Amino acid sequence: MTLPSSTSDLVKSSTNTFVGTIAFGFVLTLSSGFGQTFFISLFNQDLRQNFNLSHGDIGGLYFIGTLASAITIVWAGKLLDTIELKRYTLYVTTGLFFACISMAYVQSAATLALAFFLLRLFGQGLSGHTGITTASRISSAYRGRAVSLSGLGFSTAEAVMPVAVVLLISLYGWRHVWLLCAVFEIVVIGLLCQWILRHYQLSNNVENTSSPHEKHLSWTRSQVIRDSRFWRIAPALFAPPIISTGLFFHQQSLAAHKEVAFTLWASGIAAYSLTAVITSIVAGFAVDRWSGSAVVKIYLLPFIAAVLIASSINHPLLPLLYYALIGATVGIATPSISALWLELYGPANIAAIRSLTHALMVFGTAIGPVMFGMLLDYGYIWNTILIGSAAWMALTSVLLFSTPLHWRVAATP
Repeated sequence: MTLPSSTSDLVKSSTNTFVGTIAFGFVLTLSSGFGQTFFISLFNQDLRQNFNLSHGDIGGLYFIGTLASAITIVWAGKLLDTIELKRYTLYVTTGLFFACISMAYVQSAATLALAFFLLRLFGQGLSGHTGITTASRISSAYRGRAVSLSGLGFSTAEAVMPVAVVLLISLYGWRHVWLLCAVFEIVVIGLLCQWILRHYQLSNNVENTSSPHEKHLSWTRSQVIRDSRFWRIAPALFAPPIISTGLFFHQQSLAAHKEVAFTLWASGIAAYSLTAVITSIVAGFAVDRWSGSAVVKIYLLPFIAAVLIASSINHPLLPLLYYALIGATVGIATPSISALWLELYGPANIAAIRSLTHALMVFGTAIGPVMFGMLLDYGYIWNTILIGSAAWMALTSVLLFSTPLHWRVAATP
């Protein structure tokens, strides 16, 4: 049976939009790696030697840059709701280009803090924000898969960039590597994004969403802030950034406590990336089948299991299971949380809402290492810290379960 031409054209248009959205999201989430902690930390030793900085000094500068980016993205991320997508993407990719240039020519601690700020804002912040927000605006029938597949850029960056950078630093030196990153960002990422946007005719028009109730009565960010449900959901959504960055930052100490060689412990990160990819794809299909609000309620369970197992087991294979379970939570989070905000608050101001939640998550990544370091300095042992982390996430999960996660009319301003 042959479809009518109008129906066939509609199916083709939907398929092209889906493919283009995934490609666009993947490219931008991949490029966000230039501003992620795992990437920047590869240059720490060179930076400390060049500027005579202690571990505490460079950590403090990084905290300042990260905190400043979290504050700025609340404003900058909101602009994606009003500025045309091609132009906004051009601003983001150009900004990340200059961020890489600033790292290549950094000359002092002050300019290093500025470079950290630019990398965290345009890389870890706005690149991922633009890619995932655009993917989340696709038809609700494909939204989960679009977000999960777009988010694979994060895992690809984690898998590929560290190996490539370590090799390039040994060959060309750290400053030249940042120049190469700048060239890659503007020539490959920037041009490829603009080509995808033109070829697939993507935009940030809220009419791209298909659910009738999503096209009107969307909440504003100020209304979301006054919604009690948001603050009941928030602890569960922002616990992982705090806990995971604290665990990653102090993983050498944790490995020593568990009596596992650090090289073996760090090898478990491969299991983290692989599991994050698999669970993200599965969660994307689950979101399309049931909804983000249904899937998000279980997303902390693997992380809780990870820290409880780590608190009670000493075994050479512990890192594989531990990191795989953390990766499962990260994989489930990407599509389910992105869909949740749309289901609760509608699409019209989704960039403003996501920029607020992203800023809170970035703030969590800034305080996590500090908080865990203070606990260790005050003499708390790892088993206590891990059990406490599990209890914290369990309590926030109970709060999340008890929160009504469905769309409703916003209260008047």
